[in-house]
Amino acid sequence: MTPQARLILPLLALLATAPALAQESVLMRAMRDELQRTMSELQLRDMSKPYFVSYQVHETTSARATASLGAPVGRSEGASRLLSVEVRVGEASFDNTNLFTRPEFGSALSRAGFPTTLPLEDDYSELRRKIWLATDSAYKQALDHLSKKRAVLQNATQVEQVPDFSVQEPHRHDDARPLAEISVSALEALALEVSAGFRGLPHVSVSEVEVEAASRRVSYVNSEGTSFTRLDPSASVRISAGTQGDDGTTFEDSASVHARVWERLPDRAELLALAADLAERLQQLRAAPVLDRYTGPVLFEGQAAAEVVRQVLVPRLLAVRVPMADDSRLARAMERAGNPFVDKLGSRVLPRFLDVMDDPAREEHEQVALLGGYAIDDEGVAAQQTALIQRGILKTLLSTRNPVQGVPDSNGHRRGGGPAPSNLFVVPRQGLAPDELRSELLSLVEERELEFGIIVRRVGNAAGRISRERGPGSATRSGERSEIAGAVAYKLFADGREEMVGKVVLAGMQESDFRDIVAASEASAVHTARFLAGSGSALGFAAVRRPVVVSLVVPSLLFEDVTVRRPSGNIPRPPLLPHPLAGG
Repeated sequence: MTPQARLILPLLALLATAPALAQESVLMRAMRDELQRTMSELQLRDMSKPYFVSYQVHETTSARATASLGAPVGRSEGASRLLSVEVRVGEASFDNTNLFTRPEFGSALSRAGFPTTLPLEDDYSELRRKIWLATDSAYKQALDHLSKKRAVLQNATQVEQVPDFSVQEPHRHDDARPLAEISVSALEALALEVSAGFRGLPHVSVSEVEVEAASRRVSYVNSEGTSFTRLDPSASVRISAGTQGDDGTTFEDSASVHARVWERLPDRAELLALAADLAERLQQLRAAPVLDRYTGPVLFEGQAAAEVVRQVLVPRLLAVRVPMADDSRLARAMERAGNPFVDKLGSRVLPRFLDVMDDPAREEHEQVALLGGYAIDDEGVAAQQTALIQRGILKTLLSTRNPVQGVPDSNGHRRGGGPAPSNLFVVPRQGLAPDELRSELLSLVEERELEFGIIVRRVGNAAGRISRERGPGSATRSGERSEIAGAVAYKLFADGREEMVGKVVLAGMQESDFRDIVAASEASAVHTARFLAGSGSALGFAAVRRPVVVSLVVPSLLFEDVTVRRPSGNIPRPPLLPHPLAGG
């Protein structure tokens, strides 16, 4: 039996199950039929036939409304079908993927790496035609990449013999629920009402409320016999505002809430309260004294602890592979940008009293909904609970079917175009009560002979900021990658007194700082946010890259050494005239 025959048999067996396919959609039937033809007939002259092909379609209906000060700013709604085709030639140990190359702009090969738009109508013939054309382009690109990859290795020795693809048993999952209807008028009404909460506040120079809802169905089929349909609905409200101090310093902050469906978003009273808290916090920041620089123990509480974990630690927990490159300078650049945690498997990366795990099956934590879960990932691998760090030792990474050294198999975490977390838990084996944690901070302050310690309660999320172009003094210096902007910090003195400080950034935070965490709280807070998946997709797979929603359950964390300082660079000049509402 030929290798191609062994690969086609599971697909043919699946196609033979007529009762299971009787209720399939026109789209799934078109995908299956074209896949069967591709695996049996697609070949260019005497070149390699595909050994693996997959089709993934994202069907989305969405709406978005934006308002400011109770007036509409923008609204949009629409529907789309996007097809991603993955074609692999060669064999799992060495194929056309994991190569970075520069195809000529405008060529058919360069366009093959992008998703294909499918018709919204269930026209079987037209769906087949579009899938056929996309497959043809992807196959030709795969052959081109395989040839270039072999050429790269003619002048180099492959040191790490890591397979390009991992083996996976066929799996099926079906979610037959229809896409929900979304009313852009309802979204706009909510945005108008919440944004009106900033009226009459002269200290708020810019504000915006964005309400978004989407219903997304993912349909997938591959040549191994795996197929699934998965519904991914989402809804969110993002409230953003900014102000400018008397000296010209700009301040921005935001608050976001997420839900699976529109009906489960918080009610209007709760959203208005969030807007009021945001406005009050900006007022306090404007009046807070400046902190030039502080280096010492810092306690991150609540949202701040979760955001620091999300922005600094989580990207290191992704099994992202560094591809080869057909240009030596690109190859060196990508090596420098690689994930250092790939080489730290089995090493201590956190203190011994902390564990980290990811659990897509968990739906809530202490009666708070967790929104990052799913049943099956984007490659058709069943979701799995994954112990990432135990007693501070890195055990594994969140992986896809694209292996990295030390992580040969997928643990079902391909989402949004690459590896990504779902519901991530940082679990303390021994935690402190709030008063004990503050006492521990003050003990470190005394030991270092400092005047005060620092508590950080909020950390900015760049994805949630309003456009800088809408407010006065909007030009700001772009921070370094290691800087985390938008921190809301407080001085903690020995007598227990707290004092808010002005605009500060967290400078130079790295994953190595987490190894020196001194203590954690016994209680944890839930924080839900968007996360852009790591670039773990193999080149040649036209994946739909999009942010995914993740939930983090994180205790308060006491770091031994963090630098907190005012932002560097020049301060923009304040407006020449005061706010129009400032005079009453």
